[in-house]
Amino acid sequence: MKEVDLKGHKVTLYASIEELPMARFHKYNKCLLIDAGIGSDMSSVDGHIERVVRYVRADKREDAGKELENLRQNIYMILQGMSPSHLSFACLVASIDGKDCTDMSDEGLQRIVDLLGDVPVSDVTAESDAVKKKIDDELTVYFPSIFDDSRGKEYYDKMKERAIAMLDEIIKGRTEEREARIERLTDELVTFMKPRTFTGMGSVEIEYDRQFEDMCLLISQNLHTDPKRMTVLEYYNAYQYIERQAKEQKRQNKRR
Repeated sequence: MKEVDLKGHKVTLYASIEELPMARFHKYNKCLLIDAGIGSDMSSVDGHIERVVRYVRADKREDAGKELENLRQNIYMILQGMSPSHLSFACLVASIDGKDCTDMSDEGLQRIVDLLGDVPVSDVTAESDAVKKKIDDELTVYFPSIFDDSRGKEYYDKMKERAIAMLDEIIKGRTEEREARIERLTDELVTFMKPRTFTGMGSVEIEYDRQFEDMCLLISQNLHTDPKRMTVLEYYNAYQYIERQAKEQKRQNKRR
């Protein structure tokens, strides 16, 4: 656990996969998923608009339509004062001023956000980012085959390529060819992640919940335990154990 002081509040945070309950981690990831796809502030609105413009230029009408729908939800969240980023932080809060925070419903998480409403956003963001980095690093170390972020590496490679192109233009001067290269790389970065649907039966949230429930069922059937009571470390250890057992069984079947 990690104890922090947030404007007079003594807040205890889950800060390791060895102690973070899997049910909380699932909710935490879902909030991050919504924040990444929709957002809840004006910078997110600007991002949606820029992506719509670039999708339209590339004649990708379906992607532009999805982005517009996400923009509408983004604006709705701003008007309602809802922040999936703040809700994700609330998922990590174990207690405030000695009182346990156990309600992981949307309403329960919002109460945590409201209780910390007088804390500067920068303080919440700093603590949230620090814990997120620690959890991400632990997952990559313990389970590299599951959490190898190849897409992230590809994105940063493109960022590096664009930075080099911009430096090349500064040093050697502006040309149409260099301008076109920078614009192409900017298009690739801005539209790197395909827009996803957050409404209806085929929404990302519903699919994410289904996958989690399927995985819980698999672990429960094979190990006869409740995976939702596991920590994140225990959950993914169980997953990899079942995976190894399945591969071993497959090898044995081939030998017969």
